[in-house]
Amino acid sequence: MENLKKGFGLWQAIMIILIISGLMVVVLKYSRIAAKHTADTYVREQLELYLNSAIELTLLQISLTPKSNCLASFSASTTPQLPTITKKGVTYSANVNVSKYYLLNGVSEFGSCGANIINIQSEETHGMVLLEVEAIATVDGNISSRILRRTLQRP
Repeated sequence: MENLKKGFGLWQAIMIILIISGLMVVVLKYSRIAAKHTADTYVREQLELYLNSAIELTLLQISLTPKSNCLASFSASTTPQLPTITKKGVTYSANVNVSKYYLLNGVSEFGSCGANIINIQSEETHGMVLLEVEAIATVDGNISSRILRRTLQRP
């Protein structure tokens, strides 16, 4: 009788190594996708917070501006109160457009606004503004995330 050794042959060991390495490649691919998703979610959340801050700063700027001057739009490049922020390699910026001022009929406190004034009948909504805000997050000069929001606010 032949003397048979029990154990793995060379081809069996190579197959096990190939199977394990294939599984490791799949695990690495999915972990890279999960890490990118987490980073994108973080940037999006930070951009949402920056957008809310831009809206609040716009409302503050409108309330501090004399009523005879009409604010139509501002961005980080034109208004120091709305700064561009760079944090962890991501640059956050916003552009704000004040589309409409809602005022009671016959009120002329925003005299220079002209076409941006909408006459209303309700005292509850007197003085409200319609803002169109675009917030952008850029990474290495490429837009990573962008939020457009239209909101009706009282300054």
